[in-house]
Amino acid sequence: MARGQKHKLSESYVGGNVVNPRGAKNAKTQEPTVLLAKDVYYEEGGLQRVHPYFHRFATHAKGRWVGRTIYDVFTKEFRDRPKAYYEMAIEKGIIEINAETVSKDTVIRNGDLVTHFIHRHEPPISTQELRIVRETEDGLLVVDKPGSIPVHPTGRYNYNTVTKVLEMKHGHRALYPINRLDRLTSGLLLVGLNPNIARTIERDLVAHKIQKEYVCRVQGEFPEGRIVCDQPIRVIAHKLALNCVDPSEGKPSLTEFEKLYSEDGHSVVYCRPKTGRTHQIRVHLQFLGFPVANDPL
Repeated sequence: MARGQKHKLSESYVGGNVVNPRGAKNAKTQEPTVLLAKDVYYEEGGLQRVHPYFHRFATHAKGRWVGRTIYDVFTKEFRDRPKAYYEMAIEKGIIEINAETVSKDTVIRNGDLVTHFIHRHEPPISTQELRIVRETEDGLLVVDKPGSIPVHPTGRYNYNTVTKVLEMKHGHRALYPINRLDRLTSGLLLVGLNPNIARTIERDLVAHKIQKEYVCRVQGEFPEGRIVCDQPIRVIAHKLALNCVDPSEGKPSLTEFEKLYSEDGHSVVYCRPKTGRTHQIRVHLQFLGFPVANDPL
């Protein structure tokens, strides 16, 4: 099917399930104007879950996508589904370019809007409370983030994220996350309630006026004393956030480590990253031979 030709399907939405997701997009695209936390979240099996819902992913073509086919991009950068699904989704118009159904051989151009309409089931997270430690008069939130919850909507997570929980359960609409914590990392998160305070704190972080400090449980008997790792880090896969040590092509990175104690084949290590590469602590600890105990990568 050539670019620009519309795909006409009539089946849409039956009993809460998508019979044909392409038709469901036309029949059920509007969420309630006032969506309450009780409409979104529920607890089951000791976890916070989100009721399944329809969702439309939309993004303009990234630079690395331009010149590649839509099928190639989805099968190589969005690997959470089998290749057969992406072929079917493109053919049926569930995946579109510029609101038009295209063939899997259609080449993405600069400025194209790529959309993917799905019935979404978010992964559950811990029921541990997202606690606001402090809120300052100039608009800074200090939040105690539990492990298992991402900071902002990404990948399979939308409502089960820090920013959405702060919006749905605490009433904060305009949010500007300042520092980032990985999904599995717990700790203090700084969130601006206005762009001015966010820019101020971000400048302080860049100028190293604020020091980030972490405590990690790692596998093995970590050595005594101050250990410094300055191995460069390179991104392997942007979408999967995979990184590795690469002395020839990596970016300069430096982390200081110091063992607090060891027990039962594990060590608890104090970590001070001096640069801000993605997953820097995890990558450096893996390189040193002491991976984070619960690291899935």
